[in-house]
Amino acid sequence: MRNKKITLAAVVPAYNEAENIGTVLAILKKCPRIDEIIVVDDGSADKTSQVAAKYGVTVIKQKNQGKGVAMKTGVKATDAPYIFFADADILGFNNEHLEALARPVIEKNAMMTVGLRDRGSFLVWLLPKIAPVLGGERVMPRELFLSLSGPATRDFGIETVMNAYCAKKHLAVEYVSLKGVTQVIKEKKYGWWRGFRARVRMVGQILRAEWGVMRMK
Repeated sequence: MRNKKITLAAVVPAYNEAENIGTVLAILKKCPRIDEIIVVDDGSADKTSQVAAKYGVTVIKQKNQGKGVAMKTGVKATDAPYIFFADADILGFNNEHLEALARPVIEKNAMMTVGLRDRGSFLVWLLPKIAPVLGGERVMPRELFLSLSGPATRDFGIETVMNAYCAKKHLAVEYVSLKGVTQVIKEKKYGWWRGFRARVRMVGQILRAEWGVMRMK
């Protein structure tokens, strides 16, 4: 039985991340603000679930349905009022990054925070000013996420939908620099050809979501 009130749950969607997810979970376990960690294995063919289970977190296995569906599965598995989303292949994340993302939302100074991975100081400053930022490290209220709908919420288009929804509703979004945080690229994880194909598929899903957002009234 849980005695501690759960405020912030971390949801980590994962697909074939056995080589990387342990690094992420080891870090999240050291973040005192996180009350619960849920890994959603979205139909992995490797040992993602087995690796995650070694860290004493909640692991949910489902057939491959897309990143957005995996995120929703994780959110529905917790009653935490606030959700921290993290990709399963990030490097360099720490508790200071988590605090910078969580505090504005929990203290109600922003409705959503978006992490800006380390691409150099200039790009981190420029990107939020010229284009919607896509990034897996975010904090938002649970009910906000569950209010999102549409086909693009099922896959990599989910982050585009998050951005568009907040913009349409005039909800405050804060961008947080995640200095030192990078990502294991797909070409390194899967090999050049498979990684390239995975990247093209991801970009296609994002572009379809962007097109759908442009047509929103």
